[in-house]
Amino acid sequence: MSIHDPFNVLHGKKKYTSEMPGTIVYTGQYNDVEISIECIEYNEDEILRNQVKAVTGPFDDNKVYWFNVIGLHDIRLINEIGKSFNLHHMDLEDIVQVSQWSKIEVKDQYFFSIFKMMYLKGTEVIHEHLAIVQKDNVIITFQETQGDVFDDVRERLDKKYGRIRSMESNYLFYVLIDALVDQYFAIANNISSDFNEIEMKILDNDFRNRERVYHLRKELLYLNSAILPIKDSVTSLLKQDSALISDDLRPYYNDLLEHVSQVSDSLKAYKEMTNSLHEMNMSNASNEMNKTMMTLTIFSVIFIPLTFLTGVFGMNFTYLPGLHVSSAFYLFAAACILIATGMLLFFKFKKWN
Repeated sequence: MSIHDPFNVLHGKKKYTSEMPGTIVYTGQYNDVEISIECIEYNEDEILRNQVKAVTGPFDDNKVYWFNVIGLHDIRLINEIGKSFNLHHMDLEDIVQVSQWSKIEVKDQYFFSIFKMMYLKGTEVIHEHLAIVQKDNVIITFQETQGDVFDDVRERLDKKYGRIRSMESNYLFYVLIDALVDQYFAIANNISSDFNEIEMKILDNDFRNRERVYHLRKELLYLNSAILPIKDSVTSLLKQDSALISDDLRPYYNDLLEHVSQVSDSLKAYKEMTNSLHEMNMSNASNEMNKTMMTLTIFSVIFIPLTFLTGVFGMNFTYLPGLHVSSAFYLFAAACILIATGMLLFFKFKKWN
């Protein structure tokens, strides 16, 4: 799994610290995305899908409208949508502020939410900022670039699977969140596969996975920080009377809360195991370093007496015992070999005992 640094989105929050609160400035990296708006209007009897240029009415009370806005760098478009639906300027800022963490808020006239949409594209994990607004029978999703996790939702709408075509917009809101959480499961499973692969390599003393362990820890932290606010928001919604969660939708949100809790608990376990992998990797590296140092120390100790003998017999005295003996060199070499062999046997004996 290819993993980039997900926390680089935080630079956007610091970049515009001098701006007034409510200033609408896109802080993401997708500044060259072509703006497009997909409109899906449906009821139990029919469904229409169109590409439109603006999010405007009139809206039929007997239909549900889902506008999917792709591209957040067009500030004029964001402002127009905000004026049409009477959205607060602080919410408009959060729509384009990619460092904003996940949340679900109940406003006076609409429901506003921010999520971190994550999905797999090949072996790469794509991180994308997503905002969802629900007002009456209209839902607007704002995403940064092409590609999302809602293809199954569109298929269910097209083929009339399940209850989605017979339900109101608050059910579609739930379905969209559920699709996000399902992708969290997929990424958690992919992380599990990556974890098992890295674990086996570390157990085999393969030290080339340190960077992968490091990025895996950051990915787990980011995913957990995206899920926990959803868990808290859904828990809060279930505790209050809200038009977003009617009595017939409460079982669905309870099930959603269980799924979010399950993913969150799994991520906590993986985080602990990843920390253990990191410690194991550092311990293995330390052991290998100790073995290398021990080998170098043994060779150093062996050569100390040999260096001493070489120094003694290399002195420039006129009279030196054995200097004129024809076999002196061979005797000296034999003595050095005996000393080295004896010391090696000594260290081997100490090692095994």
